[in-house]
Amino acid sequence: MLQFKDVVATGTAALDSGIGDTALKTFNGETYLYSTTGPGGGIVSWRLEAGVAAQAVDQQYFEATIAHQVGRIGIPINLVDGDQLILDVDNATGLIGYDLNTDGTIGEIHETNSLSGGGDISAATQMTVGAHDILTLVHEDTSQLATYRIHADGTLNLINTVVGQANEMQSLQADSKQFVVAIETASNSILSYSVDQNTGTLAAVDGNASNQTLGINAPTAIEVVQAYGKYWVVIAGSESNSLSVMELSGSGRLRPTDHILDTLHTRFESVQDLAVVEIAGRVFVLAGGGDDGVSLFTMTPDGQLIHLDSFADTLESGLQNVETLSAAHVGDELQIFATAQQDAGLTQLNVSVADLGVVAQGYGWVTGTAQDDLLSGGILDTTLNGGAGNDILITGTSSTIMTGGAGADIFVVRQNSGPSVITDFEIGTDRLDLSDYAFLRTPAQLDFTSTSTGARIAYRGETIELISDTNAPLTSTQVFGAGFGGPDHFPVDLGSGPDNNASEGLAGTFTLDSATQNLAVKDAEIRFTPDGGSPLTAQANEYGEFALDVPDGVFPGQLEIIKSYSTASNEITALDALQVLRISVGLDPTWGPAVAENFIAADITRDGSVNALDALAILQVAVGQSTEHDAEWVFLDAIVDLSGITRNNVVYDTGADVTMVDEALSIDMTSVLLGNVEAV
Repeated sequence: MLQFKDVVATGTAALDSGIGDTALKTFNGETYLYSTTGPGGGIVSWRLEAGVAAQAVDQQYFEATIAHQVGRIGIPINLVDGDQLILDVDNATGLIGYDLNTDGTIGEIHETNSLSGGGDISAATQMTVGAHDILTLVHEDTSQLATYRIHADGTLNLINTVVGQANEMQSLQADSKQFVVAIETASNSILSYSVDQNTGTLAAVDGNASNQTLGINAPTAIEVVQAYGKYWVVIAGSESNSLSVMELSGSGRLRPTDHILDTLHTRFESVQDLAVVEIAGRVFVLAGGGDDGVSLFTMTPDGQLIHLDSFADTLESGLQNVETLSAAHVGDELQIFATAQQDAGLTQLNVSVADLGVVAQGYGWVTGTAQDDLLSGGILDTTLNGGAGNDILITGTSSTIMTGGAGADIFVVRQNSGPSVITDFEIGTDRLDLSDYAFLRTPAQLDFTSTSTGARIAYRGETIELISDTNAPLTSTQVFGAGFGGPDHFPVDLGSGPDNNASEGLAGTFTLDSATQNLAVKDAEIRFTPDGGSPLTAQANEYGEFALDVPDGVFPGQLEIIKSYSTASNEITALDALQVLRISVGLDPTWGPAVAENFIAADITRDGSVNALDALAILQVAVGQSTEHDAEWVFLDAIVDLSGITRNNVVYDTGADVTMVDEALSIDMTSVLLGNVEAV
């Protein structure tokens, strides 16, 4: 897919070597690329046209006053009197940039009014807030992120500052709100900031600590994109050799959806830069670094990366230690431009996007076109039919039947899918992608059985029925070759367990609402099983927020909440054991008659009656001894009839019947902590 086109250069070392940044800008339908070198260098503009290599339009050496103070970044912004490429200049008092003319030429140098943090910047991003254009800068000298309002005369007026550093940042509008996301390499920081819609004031967003569990080391690049009705952030980790995808919520919090590591089959070790492009509803991600090449991925509607191709450096190309990447949609091509630390000039790679088809996700029958489609199964049984073209077919959470049709198809089987059937696997042409399976590193880990028409594959309780296009038996080598290609995927959520879903809860009745914070269920596992489908699970964050990824529509089903007991809360004590002993012999608790919720809390063994064994188990929990009957929270439908519960008849159903409408649910529930009799 990735095709080498050319290495373009001006022929002048000061402009061709050590290119530290590239940036894209479109004027009157024409796309231009600007390459920037460091001290003693300058800027070159290149016109991008379909079918040909980039053409140099203009060049500008840095003025003598800044030539030895300028850094290696160039960021396009729009001021009132036109566009500029702003620079990082030591000792500058204002922001310095060169005019970008609409014909692709480079104009005069300008400096704004003096800024509180000066013109020594490491990152910048621009956005519109209300009726105002806002510019956020990272001032290296003062270690501050500063937000400025751009005035009609081109001056910048400080709105506010927050303490922090960032090597790169991007702005993104999520729903009606504006956010800034930033990375800082030295501290491994990934931060998001909200922008006040009235004032433009910047404020840090709390609740992103979970991103630290991904193991991103030395983040070096960040890109954002709006696609599939959601808002996405992609981050490169240089020392972790990783790419991570996160969904940005309307509150500004980041939820990881994928995390991949470089392998021998990919080319993003020591990754330095990213490029993300949305074309015809499809998202493409490119990455490159110290691996002397570039890797190409597409991103699915659920935020997963699928490896499409990797291009390794050749004698003709110049990709030794890739430094920067930019990608643009030009005609029927995706044009990629890479610069390298060891090679001069711009290496141009092309990918044809002439045959992009539809992106469709659903259940029942999902049918593609004669082009290259991306089809995903839904939460109920699904049949995917790709038709002609080089299609990508992805299983849903229930049973999925996939037919690729003509062309080189990729069949992606997701972890926790229902039984999967592939009806027409073509040896040497089609690809089976199992990279979502946790900790699967080699085909030898699979239970692979040849059948009369293909093969049956099993892994950790999940099965794939593989039928060849010739109805002949298939071997593991025919399906996977010498082994798996592509990157290693690591789970971003290992699921709930006794250690990671235990936190304080709220006893009694509460309203569970998928659109708000639910402190009663923070850190709990939320499990929704649609009628006729397989379970969907999500773990609530520290605020009780969760996303089940249920599509728009009406889906009745069953809701379960799983939450263990946090011993740090000290809610269960020896007094609870004493109360259970009283109940077990027919006495009232010390406060008076017990109610149904008391009996439920007392029956920690869940054997249907309150007895001395419950008291013993509760005492063991209270003093920190091990027990066969751990304390846990149970969640009941608030309208369920509990009138029949007595000390000798503790029978009840957990969970509730719910109906999700357009991804939303709201239901009143009752939470009871088993063992905590006195709190009821």
